[in-house]
Amino acid sequence: MTTVRGCKTLMMNTTVSRSVPPWLAPVIQDLELNGSTLVTVDDIQRARPELDRAVARRGLAQLVERGWLHPTNIRGTYEFIPGAAAGPYPSGDPWLVLRAVLAQRPSQFHVGATSAAWLLGYAQRSPEQHIVVTTPQIRIPRSLRAAYRVLETTPAPAHGTIDGLPVPTPPELFVETAQLTPRLNLDAARGWLCRLLNDISPQDVVRTLKDRGAATHARAGYFADICGTNDHAAAIEAGHNRTTGPFYTGPRHSNSPFSARWRIYDTGHVGEE
Repeated sequence: MTTVRGCKTLMMNTTVSRSVPPWLAPVIQDLELNGSTLVTVDDIQRARPELDRAVARRGLAQLVERGWLHPTNIRGTYEFIPGAAAGPYPSGDPWLVLRAVLAQRPSQFHVGATSAAWLLGYAQRSPEQHIVVTTPQIRIPRSLRAAYRVLETTPAPAHGTIDGLPVPTPPELFVETAQLTPRLNLDAARGWLCRLLNDISPQDVVRTLKDRGAATHARAGYFADICGTNDHAAAIEAGHNRTTGPFYTGPRHSNSPFSARWRIYDTGHVGEE
């Protein structure tokens, strides 16, 4: 560490360096020790509690100027670029915007459907645009819509976590996928749906389906059928009303394979190899 013109300069493992005014050095130290990813003016005041709000905001601005903080597109929230990084460059974390939103509004959004399947290791590829799920009554920030494909549905439980992000549990993920099927690209999903079903019991599926509609039941049963998980299919069928339908896995037309058991047209090509 060297001092240049009254500023401490931290040298990284490359030729790139960033200076920090001595009065903000305790802030950087605090962020490093706490492993902070997202920073607001509250974090500046936590490290330097004697600073008033206006001075803390000036400190925030100086850290942005010197490359220690990077905007997240969420007002007042910045990404911390630690000293071990190669320079003043953002991490490239695709979930940074969601993390920033959740820091202000916890439990209102979660990584869902095919994105959750990828994060949890069931799907081998991520969707072209990551999916965030919420309920219809939630106000959706424009920055979130710009970064992700946001799908609204109800109910939308997500009681799991991975890498600090809320995700559905495996039974919730299976049922959420059945619920959102017509809005998803599932033409290569049969493999991961089967792996997912093999990880959950028929009882857990039925319990999670309890407050869902007939279309979700039908699609869940159809998925169990094409995966050859007969116990799951039988358990779902016991609670399914077969007098309704037809249902669809994609666009509403009848030019696709039809399952009489579930009264469902596979217009989304989920059952294809």
